[in-house]
Amino acid sequence: MLKQGGKVASEAVAALRSQPLALALVVVNLLFLIGFAFMLREIAQAVERKDALLAEIASHCMK
Repeated sequence: MLKQGGKVASEAVAALRSQPLALALVVVNLLFLIGFAFMLREIAQAVERKDALLAEIASHCMK
C-alpha cells in the first residue's frame, strides 16, 4: 500500500515537471490556501480579543 502511494506521488511529480503551467497552478493554489488559513487565524484572534474586551466592559458596568 505504501509503495503504491509512493509510486503515485512520484508519477504526479514527474507529470508536474513536464507541465510547468500545471505546477505553477498547484503552487499558486497552495499559497492561496496558506494565506486563507492565516487570514482565518487572524480573524479568530480578533474575535477572541473583542469578546475579552466586551466581557471586561460588561464587568465594569455591573459594578
